[in-house]
Amino acid sequence: MRTNPESGLFTIPRRLGLGLFRLHIENGIFVALGMAMVAIGGAPLFGRGVAVLAATGALCASVVDLPGQIAIKARMFALAIGGTTVLTLATLLAHGTPWAMLSVVAAMSFVTGLITAYGKRALGLGVAAVLVILFGFDPSGSTSIAAHTAIFAAGGLVYAAFALLSAVLLDDRNRRLLLGEAIRAFGGYVAAKAELYDPKARPRLALQSLIEAHESFVERLQAARDTIFTGERTASRMRWMAALVALLDCFDTILSSDADIETLRQSAHHHLLRRFGALTSDIAADIQELALALVTPGIDPVFNGHDSQLHAIAGEVLRLERAHAGEDEPVELSALRSTANKLAQTIARVKRLTDAVNARADARALLPNIDFGAFILRETMNPKVLTAQLSLSSPVMRYAIRLTLAMSCGYLITLALPDTLHGGWVLLTTMLIMRASYSMTKQRRNDRIVGTVIGCIIAAGLVHVMPLDWLIVPILITIGSAHAFANADYRVTALSASITALLAVHFLAPDIQGLFFARIFDTLIGAGLAWLFSFLLPSWEWRNVGKLVAAVVSADRRYADLALMRSRDDHTYRLMRKRAHDAAANLSATVRRLVDEPQIDRRALVVLNDLLGANYLLASDLASMRVLFRLRAKELDPAVTETSLAMARANVAAVLSAPEATEKPLARLSRRTRGENLGGANAMVSLRRRLVHIERAAERVGALAAKAIAEI
Repeated sequence: MRTNPESGLFTIPRRLGLGLFRLHIENGIFVALGMAMVAIGGAPLFGRGVAVLAATGALCASVVDLPGQIAIKARMFALAIGGTTVLTLATLLAHGTPWAMLSVVAAMSFVTGLITAYGKRALGLGVAAVLVILFGFDPSGSTSIAAHTAIFAAGGLVYAAFALLSAVLLDDRNRRLLLGEAIRAFGGYVAAKAELYDPKARPRLALQSLIEAHESFVERLQAARDTIFTGERTASRMRWMAALVALLDCFDTILSSDADIETLRQSAHHHLLRRFGALTSDIAADIQELALALVTPGIDPVFNGHDSQLHAIAGEVLRLERAHAGEDEPVELSALRSTANKLAQTIARVKRLTDAVNARADARALLPNIDFGAFILRETMNPKVLTAQLSLSSPVMRYAIRLTLAMSCGYLITLALPDTLHGGWVLLTTMLIMRASYSMTKQRRNDRIVGTVIGCIIAAGLVHVMPLDWLIVPILITIGSAHAFANADYRVTALSASITALLAVHFLAPDIQGLFFARIFDTLIGAGLAWLFSFLLPSWEWRNVGKLVAAVVSADRRYADLALMRSRDDHTYRLMRKRAHDAAANLSATVRRLVDEPQIDRRALVVLNDLLGANYLLASDLASMRVLFRLRAKELDPAVTETSLAMARANVAAVLSAPEATEKPLARLSRRTRGENLGGANAMVSLRRRLVHIERAAERVGALAAKAIAEI
């Protein structure tokens, strides 16, 4: 893939473009612009004090300003501004009365903990709420409570209006960026796949890296679906829809190329493996270039067919075929030929993806006849979600209780040490670090401490070298960067937020001494509280592993039932495929977090990682069936094919059924063919070899799933 040298901004260095044109970076920039409009724009009109107070309301609103559907953004702004305005009023009324403030802190903590049942976006409401508490510890005495609350709310409303208007105007740009993020994650997945072909690579570690890259791709893919598949189907929106569908088909094709990876790694033809790896690596670079071209104004992608590499691989496979002419072809040669063909098909799919991204593409011709709404993750604010958590067995309820007690304890400590600790900073640190998951709490604790220390050092340096009035510039920059990296790299967010807070305090009260060291001490106290209380009423994730494993096996069974059919409903097939990949990604994410849990059995982790590897290879096998049917359907004997597929479906369903299932497996194709050489280029031989492979892969998944549940 190359970018067109005659177009637009082709002079932008590739590395700079890949780092600059990112969804979270642009989101952070617009957050900083919105804050600047409120803070800097309001000062000449209403005075510095009013502008600063309005900026606090804008800051609380900006926390929930995340990329996504405009309707969801509007709803989140309404909840954030309404909730923080009420909390501001309560904080002002309670100020100076310790037990009243303790009640406010406890109530706020419990509610924000409980609403995490609504998902990741709800976490922003909790951050906005604790920012109100932070500001409430040092309220301005120059305005009445009513005026203070009104100015705070006005700042939030002005920011929300700016953000929603920007979202409307930049809707197409945001959809493009979301698609770019999905393509970029796909490029990372393909790059990780190239490592599997390295004869010197450790297979277990290479496969583990590939599974993690797959997990990241699935997450970015869903984020893209949720926005691109919604709204009125304008010409540009259909273009992004067609491109996203083409990306999925590209993924399905290259996934199928791993179906024979175990056979290939045992092959002595390392020179071909290295060629496969080099080609796959080049495809990954092409995909990254496509992602860059998609989000960089004025650049059109140019497709690279890699003809010379494909020709060299085909020539080497042909040489091996001739060397085995007149004798039974070894299975490894069949695997080499099949993989070469799938990589060639992948390149063809990348071309289709490139064509879909092109502004001149006919999106309608590329869109399949499916219900795109079924692939969107529906977000709900139904009160029944909360009522379902009103039990001590609920992880959300246990988290809410832990958070409430940690925050209350933090407030009481600050009452005992009023001259040493700043209560708002301690509570903010505790809230930002503590999560429902122990592993996430531990990671955020480390990131928060490191980020705060570095941020304090940088802030101290800025105070000494910059004039007071110019400090507003780094404040706005760090507000944007803190927001931009909140979900990308929390260490950067902690660093930026520390600079923002410290410079803001110095900007308003330059005579305060010892500020930077005090904030580090506050952070250590808050981090310690978050970590200690994470052991109270813990919700260890290993307790959910059994359900996640069962979900993976169930999704595999449904996906396999459709993959092992020559004719099937395309919509249902795509939906079952999505659910299988989602289930695997959920289990993968949980297994990575389990490493930090103190009570986890390390043997169980080994089994779970083996299960993830086996499940990935099964998914690759199932994806290869679609490629086989697409390319060689006319070569297959209809009657024999249907009989073999029916047997394989029954066998796979049997081994992937629940342990208590009474259905008995049939005489398995894989057992009937043990010891046979299933090499060869004949389509029926290829089908038979693939079905045997699928049955054995399914057996392994079923056995490892049962073992994993037993170990946990």
